[in-house]
Amino acid sequence: MMNRTLTTLGSTIILSGTLVLLGGQGAAHATPVGMKIASINTQDYTEILRVVPKTAEDYYNQALALHGQGQFAAAIEKISRAVDLEPDNADYYFSRGLAYADLGNQTLAIQDYGQAIALDGQIASAYYNRGRARFALRQTDLAIADFSEALAIDSGFVAAYYGRGMAYYDKGDVQMAQKDYGQAKRLNPQLAEAFYDKGFTRPLVGGDTNPR
Repeated sequence: MMNRTLTTLGSTIILSGTLVLLGGQGAAHATPVGMKIASINTQDYTEILRVVPKTAEDYYNQALALHGQGQFAAAIEKISRAVDLEPDNADYYFSRGLAYADLGNQTLAIQDYGQAIALDGQIASAYYNRGRARFALRQTDLAIADFSEALAIDSGFVAAYYGRGMAYYDKGDVQMAQKDYGQAKRLNPQLAEAFYDKGFTRPLVGGDTNPR
């Protein structure tokens, strides 16, 4: 199975586990570390895109390179070719979901994360990212359920605690929100100030500095 990572020119996007913050094409992403993460530089992009794709993995690799360049629609087209060739590969649906999310289509992102989960129910990052997409669509209860599933798989997934905390806060459950924020800070206190502003009762994730 492929390593579930997407390395961009400025950031690496979502697996699971302990987090660092890296700047990306737009807002900062919460990025897990502790797993082997591929490193792709500008020269690598050029070489990958020069290949005439023949296999599903060829299309997938080119999709990652295009996504890294911010060409989300082109990345989706490439990953879709990979899906056509290997329709049972959870990683392809997961990666296409990330591309749809970056393109702003949370509905299609949710569909692809769901397909990835159907194929491999142990992808904590698929639950987490589906939770983020559902939260963006104000599907708060479903978002909480997804963040909880991610945490059931990976109890150290700091971003999932913050995500669930935000969802609880927006639902009006400040007590549960504070509990999740506190657990996230206990797991990774070095990142507390990056995610959490003491002036607010919710964390600052992905560049969002305004409580809703």
